[in-house]
This record gives sequence, structure tokens and C-alpha cells, in this order.
Amino acid sequence: MISCSIIVPTYNRPLCLKRILSYYNDYENTYNIIIADSSSDEDKELNKNIIASVSNLAIQYLDHYSIEINPHHKMADAVNYAKTKYCVFCADDDFVTPNGIKQSVDFLEKNPDFIVAHGCYIGFRLESDKRKKQQFHWKSAYSHESITFSEAESRLSHHLSNYSQPTVYAVHRTELLKMVYEETLKAGVDPLFFGERLPSILTLIYGKMKCLDVFYAARDEEATSLSGYWPTLRDAIKAGIYDEEYAKFRGCLSIHLSKQSQLDIKEARKVVDKAMYRYMSYPVNPLIIKMEAILGYLRLPAWIDKNIRALYRALFLRKQRKQKPGPLIFPDISPSSKYYDDFNSIRLHVLAHSKINLE
Repeated sequence: MISCSIIVPTYNRPLCLKRILSYYNDYENTYNIIIADSSSDEDKELNKNIIASVSNLAIQYLDHYSIEINPHHKMADAVNYAKTKYCVFCADDDFVTPNGIKQSVDFLEKNPDFIVAHGCYIGFRLESDKRKKQQFHWKSAYSHESITFSEAESRLSHHLSNYSQPTVYAVHRTELLKMVYEETLKAGVDPLFFGERLPSILTLIYGKMKCLDVFYAARDEEATSLSGYWPTLRDAIKAGIYDEEYAKFRGCLSIHLSKQSQLDIKEARKVVDKAMYRYMSYPVNPLIIKMEAILGYLRLPAWIDKNIRALYRALFLRKQRKQKPGPLIFPDISPSSKYYDDFNSIRLHVLAHSKINLE
């Protein structure tokens, strides 16, 4: 694992940071972990105490980020501290399994034409039953799909046209990821609208993506929903800034696509435009449009508006996109399943570190 750094961006969630560090600390390997902390001063002090309490981890703690920094800008800076051949981002509220990281690194070592690798994901949340006992609920997340076209334009077109899963949390070749984030910052795109899309798609210009048959990651849906409403490209259009931001996005992708293909800049722009047109042409659930109109008319207090938007996005937004059907992921995680050990380790850590059980 020394060949792969785990970068953990954290923000005002000491309990989540304690949970993920406890998870990695329980494994025999000595992990090289970089913590990028933009928490409040109070939470940074709590995080320092948490870090001091773990013994089996090699941790580099970066606390120079302000509380106002955009998370994508923080990630772009933090990757420069990685000195290993490979690196992977793991959000403080999520899990990336050691087995998933190892298999991804092994695959990339043997396949130089692949630039990024990961595996199968689940989303999870805790719910209390009638006895007020916490139960771990999960479901498969994202499509299980590799992108293996030999041409850069085909990889870009496929990923952007069907964009639903970022490559951000996959295992990357470190030097490539540093370049991708450097170019993302240079492009000057609004991080709210293109800060995740640009590095994800730019990565695929430079190589193939492998999705392995391994339990790779678990994403905390409850923590994500509590973080509130994240603006969409439709919000950029309504705000009148989409054209300007898309021009930066297209410009960056076109330059790199032209370098990695036989296309000139004009032809590369057409490839990006066509893929983006397909992506934006997916039908939008009419309930979302109606809800946005109602919220705009009511002008509710910011915190109420934020929570309502987060709720209806969770209920409807994921259903608006018709994703390419893939194989059934994790149809059964029983004690006899090859996924069970990784799954159960995460389940136990989540239950042990829930607020109710800690109390």
C-alpha cells in the first residue's frame, strides 16, 4: 500500500474522520494518508487529537486550508502532496476498501494503457427500527462499467454523454492526476458546476478506465443529503452563466483531446459539443421543474430552501437519467459472498461510530 496514498478531504466532521481513520487503522498495513482539513479552528483541534490517537497510520496533516475554500480547489492542492506512484481520494464520510485499492493498483501496474481503476460501490445509511436500534441499510450505487475504447475521442464522448459517475474516487496514476487538477484550475471553471466534471472527463482523454469486480467503496448517503443542495447545470443556465462556464470547460477538453488524437481543435470542439448535447438532452422529471418554480416563488429562509432542495434531489433527480443497464451488482452479500468481509467491516465501523451508539 506504500505505492498508493489515500487523500482524505475533511470539513467539520470529526466523527466521520475518526470513523474512517479507525477503519484503516484496524488493518495491518501502514497506510500513507494525507488529510486535507478545511474545518473550523475548533474542529481542527478535535481532528488533531483524533489523528494523535491512531498508531498504525502514516499521516500527513494539512491544516492550512480556510473554511471558505471550495472542496474541489482543496483537492487540487492536496494531490500535490502525494509522493507515491498512485493515489486515491476518500471523502471523510465514505469508505474505500483496502482490498479495492490493492486490486486497482495491481491492475494498473499490469495495464499501462489504463489510467484509472476502481470497482463496485454501495450507498448506505442508518435507520432506527421500532426498538430504536440502528440498522444498516444499503443499495448498489453507480453503473458497473469499464471504458476501454482505444481512441481518446470515443472515451470522452461515452463518458460525457452518459455522465453519472465521477472518476474522482478511483485509484489514479498520481502524476496524471496532478496534471488533470492543474489544468482544471488553469481553465478557471466554476467549481460548483464543472469542478467535478472537468477532471473526471479530462482523465479519460489520457487513458482507459477499469471497473473491477471487487467491493471498492461505500458512500454515506445520509451525510451527503445533510450537506444540502448542490447546484446543477440547469441552475447555471437559469443564472445566466452557463455559456461562459461551458466555453471554459469545452476549451480545456478540446485542447487536450486534440493533443491525444488526430483531431484539430475545431474537430475536438465538435466532439465535446455533441457529447454535451446528448448529456443535456436527457429528460428532466417535471416534478423537479415544478418544485423549483414553487421554491423560487416562496423565497423561504435559506436553511429551509436548502433542506427541501436536498430532499427532492435525493427523491427525483437520480431518476431523471436513463442509465445504460449493467450487470446486477451485489445481488447478495451473505457470509458466503466474496464481498462479505469488506462489506461487514464497513457495516460494523458505521454502527460502532453512529451518534446513538457513541452516546
